[in-house]
Amino acid sequence: MFAKLKQMLTVDDRRIAPRVEPVGDCFVELDGHRFALKNWSLTGLFFGPCDLVVPKQKIYLRLCVKDEAVDIDFPVEAVVARVQPDGMVGAFFYSMNPGLKKQIIKYFTHQRELVGDEN
Repeated sequence: MFAKLKQMLTVDDRRIAPRVEPVGDCFVELDGHRFALKNWSLTGLFFGPCDLVVPKQKIYLRLCVKDEAVDIDFPVEAVVARVQPDGMVGAFFYSMNPGLKKQIIKYFTHQRELVGDEN
C-alpha cells in the first residue's frame, strides 16, 4: 500500500480530478484583481498570470463561472500549490461552501454529459 502511495506522489502530474477549461464569463478575483480562470476541477483551479501569491499560501478568492449551465459567484478558500515562471497559479480548494460544492458538481456533471462521458 505504501509503495503504491509513494508511486502516486512521485509522478509529475498528481491531479486526482480531471480539469475542464471554462466557457463563458469565468474569472477569479484576488485582492480586488481579476485573473483569467484557465481551467478547474472539483478539487482546484488554475488561473493567472498573477504575481500576488507564493506556494503554500492560503488565499481567499472570488470564483465566478457563468455559462448556460451554471451561475457560480462564491468566495472560496484555497491553498497555492504552485506558481509557474509565467505567473500561472495552481491552487487546491481548502474550504468550500456546501452550496458552491453543489454548483461545481452540477457544472462538472453537465460538462461530462456534453462530451458523452458516462463515468
